Amino acid sequence: MRIGFKVEDIHKIYRNKVYALKDINLVIEKPGLYGIIGPNGAGKTTLFKIIAGIVCPTRGKVTFFNEEKLTKSKKKIIGFLPEDAGIYEKLTAKQFLHVMAGFQGLNKEERKEAVLSVVKLTGIDFDPGMMIKNLSNGQRKLLLLASILLHDPPILILDESLAGLDPIHREHIAKIMKKVSQEKIVLFSSHILSDIWRLCDRVITINKGRIIMEDSPENITRNVTHNAYFIEVQETEKEELLPVLKRKDNVEIKDVQLNKIIFTVDKKESLKEIISYLTNKHYVTSFGPYVPDLDQLFIKIVGEKK
Repeated sequence: MRIGFKVEDIHKIYRNKVYALKDINLVIEKPGLYGIIGPNGAGKTTLFKIIAGIVCPTRGKVTFFNEEKLTKSKKKIIGFLPEDAGIYEKLTAKQFLHVMAGFQGLNKEERKEAVLSVVKLTGIDFDPGMMIKNLSNGQRKLLLLASILLHDPPILILDESLAGLDPIHREHIAKIMKKVSQEKIVLFSSHILSDIWRLCDRVITINKGRIIMEDSPENITRNVTHNAYFIEVQETEKEELLPVLKRKDNVEIKDVQLNKIIFTVDKKESLKEIISYLTNKHYVTSFGPYVPDLDQLFIKIVGEKK
């Protein structure tokens, strides 16, 4: 059965004509991990809530494929885990899962089976009789993730699901996300860009309420850093090398980081000449395509697409 959804011409305007979202169009129609990145206030959470049916758009609509065959309720189609999800601290972990299964409309027998299934899927290994107030942050996050899987929704929306976790719990939850994405659509946001880049099939970048870029992590990196290279030399060589590169017609110096010079070249032919000249005249310790760290890449994307 085909799963997925289409976001068409979504606008969200709050009081005083403040736009949270503008002209959002998005189609996701097959299982996989889809990452949403953007600065704080970009509109990521608002978009999630509109897709989940929690917030109504000012204009536009969200259409789910085969919705009539699944259910008329978005709550049945989607498992939504907000960043600030609450949890009942006076319950045990087991009680919490049974309560949440009841909220999803599962009967007694269905609840029992669903709880056993999600505990196995998520690898919960702490005592189910533990009071939630005694659980660690990572254990709580794992329990919350399990709770939105109880009704087996085809679409998961996870808002900052990996935030605030130690490396062990972050990796554990990331593996669960990767596993369920083989059959489900998993849409999630994170400020940990390395997680987005290593996990996602596609990355959607939002800034100031608009989608400014949508592509695979590999293509985004390639397109944003095209024709950029670095060359690293000894300190004594750097001062001599800089003027040489600046005199080249097709070369533009972008940055100097200690003994590393970052530059762009207009033509591949020019690059070959430059490499030949530099290696013959100077002691080059390293050279290659320049890919900034992910934080720098994010700043570059948002900055260029304002």
